[in-house]
Amino acid sequence: MRSKSALGDVISVHFGELWLKGGNRHKFIKILQENLSESLSGSGAGRVLPERDRILIQIKKGSDFNLIYGRLSKVFGISWFGRSIISRSTIPSIIASSRRLAGRGDSIRLEAHRSSKELKFNSFELISAFLKRADKLAFKLDMNSDQIIRINIGKEQTYLTRKRTRGAQGLPVGSSGTGVSLLSGGIDSPVASWLAMKRGIRPIYLHVHGFGSNDAPEIKKIIDTVSVLSAYSGPSRLYLAPFHIFQSMSMKIDRKYETVLFKRFLYLLAESVSRKERADCIITGESLGQVASQTIKNLSATSHGINEFVIRPLIGMDKQEIVDMAKSIGTMDLSVQKYRDVCSIDLKRVVLNASQRKVLELSKQIEIEAAVRATLSRTSSVDVKAVW
Repeated sequence: MRSKSALGDVISVHFGELWLKGGNRHKFIKILQENLSESLSGSGAGRVLPERDRILIQIKKGSDFNLIYGRLSKVFGISWFGRSIISRSTIPSIIASSRRLAGRGDSIRLEAHRSSKELKFNSFELISAFLKRADKLAFKLDMNSDQIIRINIGKEQTYLTRKRTRGAQGLPVGSSGTGVSLLSGGIDSPVASWLAMKRGIRPIYLHVHGFGSNDAPEIKKIIDTVSVLSAYSGPSRLYLAPFHIFQSMSMKIDRKYETVLFKRFLYLLAESVSRKERADCIITGESLGQVASQTIKNLSATSHGINEFVIRPLIGMDKQEIVDMAKSIGTMDLSVQKYRDVCSIDLKRVVLNASQRKVLELSKQIEIEAAVRATLSRTSSVDVKAVW
């Protein structure tokens, strides 16, 4: 249903990829609207109102645009957003509104688009009217200027926007379901979670730690990382699981297989959490060939028999690409903080080409499913809010 927007100032939010969703488009836009309302809660912004081809955010008196824009920039599903003026769809009203967007003496290029064919004038006639009144505009019309006022002319209302800010793109978080994200204390897995969010997956985090309890103060680093990521998704659930049960059982096998068996243990643990949460997939930070456990043979052997779909957003990325992305999304500083990460088992010899048969044989030998059940019984969860 279209909103009855009052004339005046708003923030206009536009979506790009969502237009490709055909008959399901309204479902994606509804999720985006809900995500916007959640993200802007407490920011001072007004109501979030759906329109046919955009979402409008009402502006309250004294609104902090830096705060609001900062939050909008982290909402997936947005192509661009910008402060707009809503005018009546008459030539005098549109020209009068344009004066509010341009400062005296500014050089402005006009871009007009008429979305309603029922109006008595078209885009060309509107631009002609501007040219006829050029001496009364207080700004200079310059068709070569990089300063643009974009005019979208609707049947009853016209939107004028000067400065557009690029959005986070992608799909609204939650539109592709949920996934259990294996989160380590390193650089890669937060980036993988972020990329999964960009494709509409809402993450539920699982972290395996090497401390005496799930309340160990060192785990604050992981909670802080989830807080940063939650600015893109809304509040998140973090599961914390101990490492010592697997570590004890893995002492029965040749140590060169420990890393590979630990990866299988993580998959099985994530699969159990996924069933509990009714999630749709498992998300990992694996990049092909980056470390010994991430060769094709090892990835195949460790994930063999895992029923949940495993998503590896970083699979073809270079390490420097991952580092650059970690910096841009705000997780890098936390990721490089000193931390005893059990995902970085330091072994001199690691098998590079484990077979499925060998991995399954060793899994039975260390009673890996029993280790998973025992670990789950000592796993706890915490709900983490976003930090802005």
